Amino acid sequence: MPIETAADDGVTDRRDQLVEAAIRTFVRFGARKTSMADVAAEAGVSRQTLYDLFGTRDELIVRSILHVTERNLDGVRDALTRCGSLSERLDAYFEGTVVRSFELLEDAGDAEDLLGGHNEAGRGAIAESHRRHETLVREVLAGHASAMARHGLTVADAAYFTVTSVMGFKYGAASREDLDRLLAALKAGVLLLAEEGA
Repeated sequence: MPIETAADDGVTDRRDQLVEAAIRTFVRFGARKTSMADVAAEAGVSRQTLYDLFGTRDELIVRSILHVTERNLDGVRDALTRCGSLSERLDAYFEGTVVRSFELLEDAGDAEDLLGGHNEAGRGAIAESHRRHETLVREVLAGHASAMARHGLTVADAAYFTVTSVMGFKYGAASREDLDRLLAALKAGVLLLAEEGA
């Protein structure tokens, strides 16, 4: 693995800033309607700069999806350090991921396009995002493997169910109130599987 230099840090910081600009633009217009020129204008750079740093628009879409994923999951990991019960840990995961994404998508120009991943590259990045979510949820549920086994489930099964459910809630919830109701029902189910009170 190459040693990271101060110059590399500057490139990484610049890429992160450009990805943030791309995210704002994708949310505003949808990935389908956003051009590299739109992202360049938002970021205050030339299109060539974007191509030099990312290669293609698809790579920028992938990086944007994974950037949002890691930003959200890092926030959840931080919040988990302050949580005691499984109930609190589930709330931290829901708040830092699905609620945050739902609020971002409320103002999206083409939420369906963003949720669907826009194209094959985006759908691949969304699948990778879901795998990263499952890894974190398995960590959240790890201490409850015995209780879940009594219900015929593994922690991996419960994590897959939880992540698949919350990702679907972004499509199915008509309002924040609906989302809160769906999350409360999911949380109650997971707590029952874990045999832990709310």
